[in-house]
Formats: sequence, structure tokens, C-alpha cells
Amino acid sequence: MPTLSPEEVKAFIIETLRVSGAAYRQVDDALLMAEVTVEIPPMFFEPARLEKQTLNLVFTPEASASYPGAELVIPGSYRLNWFLDGLKERGNYTLQRFKYDRAPAETETALGTICPDLQRRFPLPTPTVKTRPFLLAHYTLSYQTDELHEELVSLGLDMTSGAITPDFLRFLTEAEAVPGVTDTAVEAPNCSLEEAFTLLHSYLEQLVAARDRRWVEEARTRYEEELSCLYQYYQEDQRDFTDFHNRALDLYDKFRPRVLVRLVNVGLLYLPELVYTLPAAGRKRKTVLRYLPLLGKVEGVDSNAP
Repeated sequence: MPTLSPEEVKAFIIETLRVSGAAYRQVDDALLMAEVTVEIPPMFFEPARLEKQTLNLVFTPEASASYPGAELVIPGSYRLNWFLDGLKERGNYTLQRFKYDRAPAETETALGTICPDLQRRFPLPTPTVKTRPFLLAHYTLSYQTDELHEELVSLGLDMTSGAITPDFLRFLTEAEAVPGVTDTAVEAPNCSLEEAFTLLHSYLEQLVAARDRRWVEEARTRYEEELSCLYQYYQEDQRDFTDFHNRALDLYDKFRPRVLVRLVNVGLLYLPELVYTLPAAGRKRKTVLRYLPLLGKVEGVDSNAP
């Protein structure tokens, strides 16, 4: 951004703060105060943490002289690059709604394929169109020993039911997505984002536990072979045991099986849902039928109404 003027840099910073939902205040023409959340890196045995900080920002060297302690934000400065990196990171998150505009006849055909018993109740009443929130998350699973194997896992979590659908994106390849929040009624979620990620992490733990353990056993075999060679080398030369011990620990760390999980990106997706209230038939009560056309999924729930 070498060609930007101080006014343009300032306008960019203000717009970035606004988009990020950060509080800021224009003190005067020269000084801008902003409250931002920064990540404090881990130190020793303390994990990384988030902390709020107040930034005093100026945009010309003259203003910097007038406000000692304020940060000068110009092309190439640390603080401007920090804001740019923050915008890039926001690209890891998305908010999308999906359209569904098939004709009623097409919808009934699809429903009849999924639930043949429904065909005797066609034509169906006009459905109520709603949306259901889903959390889409992509993870990289890194299986590490002295070798590295990685796989990408795509999971979709129904925020209403808590059900997890693997390889979630394959259902949405032909659907039309529109950025932003849906303008139709939304099914109320039954879990918070924190609970949703807990469910996803539990699913990943089960996925890793179910993986073929040959990668662990093969690493153990290679480790034992190298450890045996190391032991023979030190035993024959009567070398220092402490040195052997340290080298053996290095070998253990090299071959030790571990799985690293990294969240690549995440999205909150609103998928269309058609809600049919089917009339009572004989002794059967009214049935509320929920159809998620993009997933090809039907849920039927008996209502309390007779």
C-alpha cells in the first residue's frame, strides 16, 4: 500500500475497525483511539490468551510528534500490517445462506423417492419455508511420527439437532449460496457455538480412535530398530551414558505418535427447510414433516394436536 495518503490509511483503519465491531473514537483530526482484541502468544507453560488493548493511532509524522506514545500508522508500519493480517484472517470465516427454488412438483417427486409412504398423501399442503443453521468446519488432521500424513475433514453440524454430517460440502456443490444472513424464519438452535465445537471435537476424537493403528505400530518398529542401533553403538564404545540417554530421548520424540488438529476455516450456513403440517389420517395425529432438500433428509415429528 505504498501509494496511500495519510487520509486514505486513516479511512482504511476506521473501516476495518467498523467491520470488525471494534470500539473506536476520533479524538481530533490527528488522533484515533481504538479498543481491539489481540492474541498474547504462549509463554513457557502458559497458553495463548486474548486480551483487550487500547491503541492510540496517528497517521503523519507531525501528529506523532504532537502525541508522544501514539503509534504512527503508515504504509509498511507494524500496526498497518497488523490490521491487514487481521483482515486476511477474517477470510477464514464465512456467513452464507442457500437458495431453494424448485417447483412443488419437483419437491414432491424428491420426497416420494426418499419416503415412498408419502406418495399416497400427495398432493402435500403448501409448506412453511424456514432455514436451519449449520456450522461447517474444515479441519486438518496431521498424523505425525518420523513421517507425516495429513487429511482434510469436512464436517457439518446441525445447530438444531446436534447431528454431524461428514463430507458436508458434497451436498452443497450444486446449491446457490448468497453471502449474509437469511431473510426467512430461522429454526432456533439448541446448542451454543461452544457446545457445537465440543461436539465436533468429540467426533474428531472418535474418528482418530477408529483409524487403522498400523501407522502407530510401524513407527514403533522403526523406533525400536534405531534405538537398538544406538544402544549397541554406545555399549561397544563405552561412551557416556548421559549422552546416550539424551540421544534416546531425541529418538523417542522423533518417533512418538501424535495427532495435531488444526481448524482451517469455519462457516455459519443457513440451509432451506420446508415444513409440512400433514392433516390427521384415521387414528393418526397431525404430523409435522421437516424436509431439508439440499441434504435429502426428512424428519417427521408427531404434534400434540389430535
